Amino acid sequence: MNLFLRFMIVLLSALRSPIASDPLAPTRVTVPVWRLDQAFAPAVPLHRIRSFTDLATINSVIRIGLGRLIRKNGWMPIIQVETISLSGELRCPAKVEIVTRIVGWQDNYVCYTHDINMEGETVAVSRMLARIIGRKGVKIGIDGIARELGAPAESPRLDASFVAMIAESETGRALAGSAHDAA
Repeated sequence: MNLFLRFMIVLLSALRSPIASDPLAPTRVTVPVWRLDQAFAPAVPLHRIRSFTDLATINSVIRIGLGRLIRKNGWMPIIQVETISLSGELRCPAKVEIVTRIVGWQDNYVCYTHDINMEGETVAVSRMLARIIGRKGVKIGIDGIARELGAPAESPRLDASFVAMIAESETGRALAGSAHDAA
C-alpha cells in the first residue's frame, strides 16, 4: 500500500510540473521513509531503495518530456541493470531526496545516475541502464529521441562502468537469444 501511495504522489507531482527545458538537467524528487519501509531490519533494505530509484526514474521521464513520447509511440521502457553503492543507511523517519541525471546514451540504452541524499548527505548512488523498446520488441534508438527532446546530438562520454554495463547487457541478450533459438 505504501508503494502505491508513494507512486501516486510522485506521478501526480511530475504530471503537474512543467517540462524541463534541458533534458540532461538533474531532476529531483523527495520521498518519505516510513516505518514499514524498514521491514524487520533497523535500516531500509536494498529492494526498497530500488523502488525509490524506480520512482525517481518515473519522475525524470515525465519531467523531461520522455513520458509523452513513450505514450504516443507505444514504447516500453525497461530497466536492464542497476547497481547501488551504499555509503550510509536510510532510517525512519526521514525524507530522502533523489537527484536523477541522464549521463549519456548508446544505441538504445539510456544511462542514469541517482544520488540518494538524506539530511544533506549522499547515502547511496545508483547507476541504472535502461532501454526503450517498441511494439513487438523493436529496438528504439536513443539518438533520435534525444534530438526530439532537445538534447545534444551526441551522447556525453560514458564512463567505463556504463560501457561495461552495456557490454554485459548485450552479452546476456545474445546468450538468451541463442538459448531461445536452440530450444
